[in-house]
Amino acid sequence: MHLKWFRGRAVPEVMRRIREELGPEAVILHSKHSRPWGPFRLVRGSSVAVLAALDRREPDRAAGSAPSQHAAASADTLRTEVATLRKLFVQIGGGRLLPPPLGPVYERLVAGGVEASVALRLLAELPPPQPGAGDPDPASPERGVGDALAGLIRTTDAAARPRAARVVVVGPAGAGKTTTLAKLAARAQISGGRSEIVNLDGSGLPAASPLEGFAAILDVPYAAALTADDLADTLRRAPVSGLTLIDTPGLGPGDGAGLARLRDLLRAAGADEVHLVLSATSKTADALAAVRAFAAVGVTHLLFTRLDETTSWGSVLTVSVVTGLPLSYFGTGREIPGDLAPAAAREVVHRTLQQGECPA
Repeated sequence: MHLKWFRGRAVPEVMRRIREELGPEAVILHSKHSRPWGPFRLVRGSSVAVLAALDRREPDRAAGSAPSQHAAASADTLRTEVATLRKLFVQIGGGRLLPPPLGPVYERLVAGGVEASVALRLLAELPPPQPGAGDPDPASPERGVGDALAGLIRTTDAAARPRAARVVVVGPAGAGKTTTLAKLAARAQISGGRSEIVNLDGSGLPAASPLEGFAAILDVPYAAALTADDLADTLRRAPVSGLTLIDTPGLGPGDGAGLARLRDLLRAAGADEVHLVLSATSKTADALAAVRAFAAVGVTHLLFTRLDETTSWGSVLTVSVVTGLPLSYFGTGREIPGDLAPAAAREVVHRTLQQGECPA
């Protein structure tokens, strides 16, 4: 294992050098801040030192010899242990790796459901918060950090969304796709637009789909399609100036055949937007696995539901920042057409840090 001390004036600078020299697999073992005493404190200022480690595998010395299964298994075990140690070191000393003003924010992010390593990475890349001149409010540095975190979250402007578009909702079973689509259809009708509902969820046949009854209530066109040809024929009859809302079957990340079939259907759909609907009550790891799986079908937006059923918004913040996909809407209940609001980055940060009601 390779060990090395890295020193610099600020944590972001040191962490950047560690990534450049040792790579993302480096483990942070220890950190310490120092401030010179006497007259040197005015000249040199404070500094930080970080001890990093990297497990470097030695090349096979026997030319042309393939590693044994035992050696490969040992290497896999070692990598697993190193990853576990990395998580442990971050959990124990993550807050101490950051400038003092960022320590409390780190603790609140972790308490709000953000994985420790993600919270550390996000805060380490931000400049240290500085209170405004003459600002007596001790919370002002934290507000600055919150604003910086909100700047990392992409959202879409619902008001700027075209009134004529093909919008698809995809996601795991039980995430709330059908209810979300019904809300979007109702909102379109209330605002004076035209809409049509297309159901690709063959699991509801031959029984009537709830969307068919909802479409009858709204007096909007409804069609069910099972094949790409059915979908192409349906879309030829879609209103040119309206919103075509397409529902899809619930699929798990491991359903390769279902995802392949859905990919082919969406190619025929020519969708303008593909919203991956995720429950905010899901584990962050499960949500990220869903994003990776549904990337094959061309996901363009993230849409989180069941935000009324959780006090932890950490998964919303983590998934949006890690994937870089824009947030579109937040589902906060089952009421139609209500309980659906445009996503707001500041609300995500506030709810994660405060775990309470977001002030108006």
